[in-house]
Amino acid sequence: MRRQLLVTAVLSSFLLAGCASWFEGSVAAKPTPLADIKPIQALKVKWTLSQAASDGTFTPVYANGNVVSADADGHIRVVDALTGRQTADIALKRGLSAGVAVAGDTVIVGTLDGKLLAADRNSGKVLWEQSLTSVILEAPQVAGSMVVVRSNDGRLTGFSLSDGKQQWSVSRTQPQLLVRNTGSMQAVGNEAVMVGLPGGKLDIISPANGNTLWEGVVANPRGATELERITDITSRPVYENGQVCAVAYQGKVACFDAKGGNLMWSRELSSSRGVALDASKLYVTAENGSVWAYDRTTGRNLWKTDALKFRNVSGPAMLGRFVLVIDGEGYGHLLSNENGSLVGRVKLGSEGTVAQPLSLGSSALVQAASGRLSLLSIE
Repeated sequence: MRRQLLVTAVLSSFLLAGCASWFEGSVAAKPTPLADIKPIQALKVKWTLSQAASDGTFTPVYANGNVVSADADGHIRVVDALTGRQTADIALKRGLSAGVAVAGDTVIVGTLDGKLLAADRNSGKVLWEQSLTSVILEAPQVAGSMVVVRSNDGRLTGFSLSDGKQQWSVSRTQPQLLVRNTGSMQAVGNEAVMVGLPGGKLDIISPANGNTLWEGVVANPRGATELERITDITSRPVYENGQVCAVAYQGKVACFDAKGGNLMWSRELSSSRGVALDASKLYVTAENGSVWAYDRTTGRNLWKTDALKFRNVSGPAMLGRFVLVIDGEGYGHLLSNENGSLVGRVKLGSEGTVAQPLSLGSSALVQAASGRLSLLSIE
């Protein structure tokens, strides 16, 4: 019965995931042909690693010089980030519902039968296991001594990292229709967890007790039908230098003062792909594949490029001073942070990513729909 309900929920989320592109016309529209470019910056594939296919919920994490990833079959792999050499392969023999969190030598994952478990990442020994009210569909977040998870029923729960004991639980009301969300929760050190919610709301919570520190409204639902009123934050909010920024599907992109939650600015834009920040700018991929840059302080639009429009473009990630995006045909593109022009390109494969690349400074992790993991570098 539980498996049947899970399959129904997953199928429903996949259908709405298709809507996320369909609303903007990107399914019907012809992808913009790639124009020849004169490369200014070399973009290299440093290594690749074959893994099981991923639907976007199994995004890799970087921890102390290693890349740690999980797949639905219960395999957790540890890879040296510099060389791509696999150093550990743990077989939990449990079906997993989402990606992995890492805290030192401990990995934390959610299972398909609604459990949260922690294991030693070297031996694979299960350290503790706890029952959840529902499966989790995004990776847990570790904030200090706490593990925070969001289950499919909208409940946020905090567990002790040391022994797995539940410390608190908070329920969140969910609308009937949701855009598929593969990760919109992000820990900020030990002090806060940013949680993107349906209905365009952004919650900043305390990992110690689950209390809301402040709540911001990125966008308000609009429209006459349930589909038109979907305004979900389905990508991870970003924190940097006292500022929190997020974007909502069929909504807006907005930045808030991190201390008190005061809205600094917001602009109309629909995206389920995510945002990236550098010292002065915010970058975001719109639902139709256009890439935009805004001034972080004022929200003024600095540039927009349609060179990759309708190419199923990923969310942006910083690669040095450049902006990296991956398109649906498996091309990695470097954009100038100054004007959005294409300054570098590399072919990764025949399939595109299902998740926003993970920035590691002058390199970035890219995961394809096939599960293949690659490290791109400008060095």
